[in-house]
Amino acid sequence: MTIGEALKRERESLGLTQEEMTKNIIQKSHYSKIERNIEGISADSLFKILFAHHIDVDEFLESIKDTYTSKEEVKACLLEKKMMNAFNNSNTETVKKYLAEILELDENLIFKYRALIAVATFDETLDQLSENTRKNIVKKFNDFNNWVENIDSLRLLSNCMSVFTQAQLDNNIDYLLNYYRKKDDHPEIKIERVAIICNNYLYYCYYSDVNGNNIKKCLDYLKNLPKNIHFLFYHISCNFYTNLFNGNKKEAIDIKEALCKWGYEERVKSWKV
Repeated sequence: MTIGEALKRERESLGLTQEEMTKNIIQKSHYSKIERNIEGISADSLFKILFAHHIDVDEFLESIKDTYTSKEEVKACLLEKKMMNAFNNSNTETVKKYLAEILELDENLIFKYRALIAVATFDETLDQLSENTRKNIVKKFNDFNNWVENIDSLRLLSNCMSVFTQAQLDNNIDYLLNYYRKKDDHPEIKIERVAIICNNYLYYCYYSDVNGNNIKKCLDYLKNLPKNIHFLFYHISCNFYTNLFNGNKKEAIDIKEALCKWGYEERVKSWKV
């Protein structure tokens, strides 16, 4: 769907004329051509129109994303969704099939590394990962200048913890948490990305029987997340892991069973208790 098509859909759902949709932000004649994909629209004008009509920006961008993303990136996103579904269904053959397709992508090296480690973790073959592959992943991570702000480096750290030495991993997690604690004006998407990393670090330490140096710091980070619905599951996860690390396995089991009862089986399938 193009920007023009998405604007037309939103306008019609609001029951507005083209002139009413413009809110005098742009000329009606120009807007009409935008809807018909004859002319483009500036980012300033687009967002002014969206905000003027209280249109959900995230939903709008999601509807046009595939049109303005490269075919390679669209294919990568689709493969990631398919692989996650295969993971959730514990379908080993399908997981390996999608991994093979991911490795054939022309670009997306970070995605390839993440998928490779995810599959090796899934089928318990991490010990078969070549030393060269491990070194390449760590090198790629170290190549990022400001890795604490880069989404690719954060994803790499989040999904590839097992390729780092324990000292490397603990140093990286410690630096990351200190960086994000220094100020509180980080965008919500970055705050959540760090929460995911904390969650994965706790999972890695507990289920790999690793006495990491940042267990308490990660639990504290999750505990201190904003108390809103968006971060609710991270607070529950914090409670779950707090009980596990404190030896309160029964309480952890109760949390998982309650979530399963409420329909979140897929979200907690990896919580082995």
